[in-house]
Amino acid sequence: MDQQTHTYIVYALLVVLGFVIGRFTARERPERDRSPRPARVVYKSSLAPLSDIDLESQVVLLLRQRSKIEAIKLYREHTGVGLREAKDSVEAIAQRRQLDLR
Repeated sequence: MDQQTHTYIVYALLVVLGFVIGRFTARERPERDRSPRPARVVYKSSLAPLSDIDLESQVVLLLRQRSKIEAIKLYREHTGVGLREAKDSVEAIAQRRQLDLR
């Protein structure tokens, strides 16, 4: 047996050994949860809950300060709605109060 053949055999054995070790260690890992994610994620806020009137007042205050993004974040934190719903709601509040969002 020449040196090149010996080298190929050693490499093949190392590949097989790596595969076997990988298979055994993969069995020891816990199975991942493969359930689909919920369509809507509800964020739990650590903040004290605001009433609807207080929340709208806070949103209006942020909108007057030209902080539309912060107003959307606040609305999402306190209501648990998605980004699109929060944006639409904040824009509706601004329209009711006749605030310019530009």
